[in-house]
Amino acid sequence: MPQIFQYGILFSLATLISRVTGLIRDVLLAHKFGAGVEFDSYVIAISFPFLLRRAFAEGAMTSAFVPLYNDRGKSNEFASAVITSIGIVTISLTVFVEIYPKIVPILLSSGASQEVRLLTSSLSRFSMPFVVFIFLWAVLYAIQNSHNKFFIPALSPMLMNFGVILGTLMSDLFEPAVLGPTIGFTVGGALMFVSLIPGARKSGFRYKPTFKGTGDFLRLFFPALLAMTVSEFNVLIDINVASLLGPGGVSAMQYANRFYQLPFGVFGVAMATVVLPVISNEMQNSKKYTSESIRLSLFLTVPSAVGLMALSERLISLVYQHGAFTYEDTIKTSAVLFYYSIGLPFYSIMAVLSRVCHAKKDMRTPFIATVISFIVNSVLDFVLGLTMNIIGIALATSLAGLCGMIYLAFRIKPTIDWKHIAKILVASSAMGIIIMIISLFGSSHMLTLLLVLLGMVIYVIFCKLLNLPELNEFFRLIRK
Repeated sequence: MPQIFQYGILFSLATLISRVTGLIRDVLLAHKFGAGVEFDSYVIAISFPFLLRRAFAEGAMTSAFVPLYNDRGKSNEFASAVITSIGIVTISLTVFVEIYPKIVPILLSSGASQEVRLLTSSLSRFSMPFVVFIFLWAVLYAIQNSHNKFFIPALSPMLMNFGVILGTLMSDLFEPAVLGPTIGFTVGGALMFVSLIPGARKSGFRYKPTFKGTGDFLRLFFPALLAMTVSEFNVLIDINVASLLGPGGVSAMQYANRFYQLPFGVFGVAMATVVLPVISNEMQNSKKYTSESIRLSLFLTVPSAVGLMALSERLISLVYQHGAFTYEDTIKTSAVLFYYSIGLPFYSIMAVLSRVCHAKKDMRTPFIATVISFIVNSVLDFVLGLTMNIIGIALATSLAGLCGMIYLAFRIKPTIDWKHIAKILVASSAMGIIIMIISLFGSSHMLTLLLVLLGMVIYVIFCKLLNLPELNEFFRLIRK
């Protein structure tokens, strides 16, 4: 466990710092725009490049790139070929949206008002160049991960947050005001790319235009892209169904999802990111690393999910409820967060197991899991969304993650220590019950902060009592 644990903790720490800046960004956005037409339009406009980021750059590209890059002795020629070929595609997509920006609201907000669709089209011209910068960033990110460098790459997304923060603070200079954070979003993406250039050069990378090796990359890339694209269709459906449920629904889902993404990014994505290069470099130990990654992921995400569910309303009130963000917005957003949180461990394990398959150049198994998750989410979005309102969409997302995880576990058959999982559930449940009881004694923001810290302490105490090995590894790492 030490190698996986050490890399995972370093990645988690950097991601935590980045996600905290993301939380500050969202606080400013909530204060300035609340949950209305302008913010709905902003969310939809940045959702399209974000969708392409996850499906086209970080996800499919990294999954196909890392195993081949390692197999080829970390070849400069191979990395350059990937940049040349996929770079042409991302630039072409960007030009298309600049010419025809109405495609964004057509895809993402068919049920929205005319006002939202018009503003989204205008903002999309400013948000779309983000795709080119983030693709280049993803290549340099993957190169550094392949050299077991995780901290700085994981820290770099905070530059995008700084861009949005600065754009929000300067938003009164723009017309409409929401154009400020939209421009900041793209500028931040450019800074993310630039920040990784020195590290890539230190790793020995030098770009020379070529297409040599592109064929092998595309043979892995397209199946991975197809899987990621199907996964991102869930976002399209979620936003479209939410837009049918009245103004503010898209905004509430966005705020809740951002909060949910904090532990998912810090813990779930951390383990998935680390396990890909580690296993592709040491295939003979794949079973061992898979088991360790699952255990560590559950150790971190189960208590996070319980904590979010126990304190959802208090946390949303603490972070967002001021300025244009009302108490009614808090109630709506916290309910969505509660149901999103249920799926946190499921999606974390699903991400780990998918990357294990990618490290072995198996793109088919994660694709089938993604299709299963997509079908479940699509059906339940309408069934639960139209009966339970936006909380039904969040619940549908969580249940879809559970189904995808079950399929991957069935196919991969990782070694699972059920006794270890039971201990994590006991420690997490005890923490949740105790902080819920204490929360009845007041509603102040200070008590909310104390409950977060107390929850962490309680979980550590129960982990110590139950002799969970991850806790000992953490303290051993601190003492180094």
